[in-house]
Amino acid sequence: MAKVLTREERVAAGSRCPECGGALEPGPGSAQSPDPGREDERRGQRRLAAIARAASSVADAASLSVTLDVVANEVVQAEHIAAVQILRVEGGTMRVVGKAGFTDAEDFTDRFEECKRLGARMMFVEAFETCRRVVVPNRKAAVMADPAWGPLHRIMGAPEWDAFAAVPLVVRGRAVGVLNAFYKPGEPPGPAALEFLEAIADQAATAVDSADLLARSRHDAQLAERARLARELHDSVVQQVFSMRMQAKALQAQVAPGRTVRTERVRAVADELLDLAQTALADLRGLVLQLHPVELVERGLAGAVRSHAESVRGTSGLDIDVAVDLSPDVGDLPVELQEDLYRVVQEALHNVVKHAGATRVSVHISTSGPPDRVVVEISDDGSGLTAQVRAGALGLVSMRERAERWGGSIEIANTGGREGGRGCRVRVCVPVAGPAPAR
Repeated sequence: MAKVLTREERVAAGSRCPECGGALEPGPGSAQSPDPGREDERRGQRRLAAIARAASSVADAASLSVTLDVVANEVVQAEHIAAVQILRVEGGTMRVVGKAGFTDAEDFTDRFEECKRLGARMMFVEAFETCRRVVVPNRKAAVMADPAWGPLHRIMGAPEWDAFAAVPLVVRGRAVGVLNAFYKPGEPPGPAALEFLEAIADQAATAVDSADLLARSRHDAQLAERARLARELHDSVVQQVFSMRMQAKALQAQVAPGRTVRTERVRAVADELLDLAQTALADLRGLVLQLHPVELVERGLAGAVRSHAESVRGTSGLDIDVAVDLSPDVGDLPVELQEDLYRVVQEALHNVVKHAGATRVSVHISTSGPPDRVVVEISDDGSGLTAQVRAGALGLVSMRERAERWGGSIEIANTGGREGGRGCRVRVCVPVAGPAPAR
């Protein structure tokens, strides 16, 4: 019968852990010394895993600060690092957008600016400006001894660190920020550690660049919306008012002194003026509704959605069915939440009219729970969502933002529609007690 070895005996024999397969560390009193080569291998594996997890967090980013906090924590866990800062530069100002190992300091940026005014040498600023990494041994002692760093002494003195490394976040040849790593005493960064920092900095730079692209897409969407409203005003209301002016001049000529008044002609011009005024009023009301759906206040979410669906039905010929099944337990939804949900329906119907080639659309507003949630679902029998539409539809970004600002989610998928088509479904789910929107 084979002898069952104790853990100490397995360590002495160079055994591996039966659970993970890794080499066991020497136990107390063991004469075996750690294998430097094996430790380097394990550290390399931790670095690779940290890079992979950082890349995953960037790909699934919900917000820049949350993502970069995750990235900073990955660095701290993979290396002998006391603290990490990730700073972003906007308009010449550096601000912390990710950190690990530091105490919270909402006024860090103000203290940092004060240190600059006092003449403190900022090595990470040099890394940013030169787009080259900076490594400084024994940096903490110099910082804590410099009065110019006084405003940040409490924050910088909290972690136990010694050496310092700053790696710029570079995107398309320009720096957008910097990653600061504060190494524990006796653990200066070697070449492999610096390569790891640069790989992580690349992931952080990607996150910052993605946030910038999203902000620009929002701005472009706002400009596009303004241009669309301007075109609609010009093509409808402005033209109608111009026609009204011409008809008013014709009416003025008909009743000018010295002219025989022809009743039937005056009546015809007056009728034309009335029709133009009614059409212009209807178009203006539609544009105002797009800017601010006043019916939400008067009739609530269900009434506003039904009214908009009726308008789309009249202009597009779509067969739109609206069903509302809201539980009385949810109470009155905030007007801001109702408006965001209304805008989701509005954008979804606009996409159906513009892209889907559908004949039928269903809009279903309901509640589910617990916990209580409002679910808005828009389904059509059209051609489905193509990759081309996905890439260029800024409206899809807008819908997602409206859901996420309330702590909700959105699903957009092809479902299978009429013969020869696939159909599309937009489903938004928002908690009734979600967070207040940041506007």
